[in-house]
Amino acid sequence: MRTVRRLGPDDWRAARAVRLASVRDAFGERSAFYREQAGLEEAAWRAVLTGHARFGAFDDDVPAGTVGWRPDGADGVLYGMWVHPDARGTGLAVELVDAVLAVARAHGSRTLRLKVEPGNARARAFYRKTGFRTVEAPGDDRAPAGLVLMERPLG
Repeated sequence: MRTVRRLGPDDWRAARAVRLASVRDAFGERSAFYREQAGLEEAAWRAVLTGHARFGAFDDDVPAGTVGWRPDGADGVLYGMWVHPDARGTGLAVELVDAVLAVARAHGSRTLRLKVEPGNARARAFYRKTGFRTVEAPGDDRAPAGLVLMERPLG
């Protein structure tokens, strides 16, 4: 059975498992980024889970997806979105975005922003379908390090 839940500081092991699954899928276990994430201590995981909202999706106890949210002034940032390849197209990504939208609204965020790779057409199309619009693209003066910046007003 699939569940999506917010992970608090006491859920650091589950947060670590789902985050490592996402990084493994995207970058591989041999990547420096995977090794960096795998090397984080319990205190680091707890700290992130205290200041940010991290959601984990699990099929039984197997990581199926994750997404994070953090405040950024009067706005919020959606980050670290990942859905296991077997769960793509099942609606899980929408559930994860909806969870972040709820937290962002409860926090009083005016806008929710995210960054996505320009070549990730599937993700960009998904975010457009869920109400995000492109505000900066590679080549724009304000574009973040070759990434596409998208946002969604939360009014």
